[in-house]
Amino acid sequence: MKLKSRAADFRVRELLGPDVLQKKGEFRVYRVIKRKLTSLEAAEVLAHEAGRGAGEIAMCGLKDRQGVTTQYMSIRHGPEVSVAGSDVKIETVGFSPKELDSKDSTGNAFELVVRDLHTDELAALRTNVTRIRKQGVINYFDEQRFGNLRHGQGWIALDLMKGQPERALKMLLAARSLHDDPRTKVLKTALWENWGDWAACRDIAGKLGQHHSVFEHLRRHPEDFAGAFFHVASRVRLIHLYAYQSHVWNRAVADFVREHVPLDKRVVLDSEEGPLVYPAERDLLPVAADATFRLPGPGLEDVIDPVQRGLYADVLAADRIRPAQFQIEGVSGMALKGEDRPLFVFPAHLRVRPPKADPHHRAAAMVGVRFELPRGAYATLVARRLFEVPGRAPQSLSEVQGRELEEDRSEPLEGRAQRRAPRRDERGFDGPPRRGPRDERRGPPRRDERGFDGPPRRGPRDDRRGPPPRDERGFDGPPRRGPRDERRGPPQREERGFDGPPSRGPRPERTWDGPPRRGPRDDGPRPPRRPRSGPRG
Repeated sequence: MKLKSRAADFRVRELLGPDVLQKKGEFRVYRVIKRKLTSLEAAEVLAHEAGRGAGEIAMCGLKDRQGVTTQYMSIRHGPEVSVAGSDVKIETVGFSPKELDSKDSTGNAFELVVRDLHTDELAALRTNVTRIRKQGVINYFDEQRFGNLRHGQGWIALDLMKGQPERALKMLLAARSLHDDPRTKVLKTALWENWGDWAACRDIAGKLGQHHSVFEHLRRHPEDFAGAFFHVASRVRLIHLYAYQSHVWNRAVADFVREHVPLDKRVVLDSEEGPLVYPAERDLLPVAADATFRLPGPGLEDVIDPVQRGLYADVLAADRIRPAQFQIEGVSGMALKGEDRPLFVFPAHLRVRPPKADPHHRAAAMVGVRFELPRGAYATLVARRLFEVPGRAPQSLSEVQGRELEEDRSEPLEGRAQRRAPRRDERGFDGPPRRGPRDERRGPPRRDERGFDGPPRRGPRDDRRGPPPRDERGFDGPPRRGPRDERRGPPQREERGFDGPPSRGPRPERTWDGPPRRGPRDDGPRPPRRPRSGPRG
């Protein structure tokens, strides 16, 4: 299956509460339709058109770059704005008495086109759609939440919890990624190579217009790395804070499922952050459909359930910190807040259209899917569960979207070390198998004639073909031109004495008057040239 093969295949529409939009108010509200842009990039366009700073733009939440998304933004006393570009469209839709925030959104409506589907996936869809309507899916955070791993930055919040603010700041600002544009790559490379020379870093950042105030602070206070975080955009700080908090929640819930669901009753989806483990049937878990799993706050002090607290302690121990260290002190704008997160999410108005032939993938089908999800749930997980074939090797979201990530050998080893978090498969071992569990329908692995697993690279030699030919010098394989035919006689020698025929053969006799155009000059007298008697014609 393939998700987001084209931008129009993934459409998201933000749903506002019924009383958010009003005819009058202090804040003007804009509808923003963006294509292949992040929410922050679209906010910069709105800020430019409104003549305001990007920090004055408020929104309900961030949307993914991939796809076509419709969301709402607000500006206090904002002007009328109308933009009709190919990548972004902006129009005024009303007013609000306060700036928009996450509480104003009730969720999102999704329209997806899933491509490159085959017979087994279509058969699984017929079974899974009924099951998901009744039982829902576990409300994991998906890979869009963990852009820090995709960009090689690691867990910035974890470094701060361990008391390593310099490492956290360096990875945040200078860790390079395959997905950096050329301008960003130049900036990060220069910052990494000049790290510690804060005046040089300030000049580099000033030329490219990023992080200038961070390095100006370090130039004045060379050891105050925690204070330098104050000059990092608040949205960026919160993104990294929530990323690690969400990672801890995912790992604890996955361990909870493993404890109660037998191996043969698990469904596993792979991801960059780690394997996401589901029960084949919700009844296998000893919880109700409306159960919650606490998203932990500082020091796990708000996690009252002893089972959940124990699972969190194990996850933090794997990251080499204690529960008391699960908080960030001395860094502005990075205070953890706990809340109860629903353990299951139920897609509303789930509809699946009949499959059609996929014009972009030979011998495959495509299916349209529509549903609505509450705020904080991920449509990509619902789509992957809909088409998941039991017993198939787990696929990551990157594979489903057709993106193959390669390690950047030019990236510093320190940056590559945190590119991906350690994963644990359903058996409890760190790191998933490279190809996933073998499908039992394929039979045991083949062994070649030497006893090694896997087929030989070229296959065994056919005995009917006889032994490999040897040339006259005794080397394996036929000679490049074959042996010389004895009937042709010995090799010719040209006039210079070299073996082999002359490259052009003997020169033919000339029958015309005048010296030859090439070759040696005749020693005899030249015949007189014929005088011209007039113009040529």
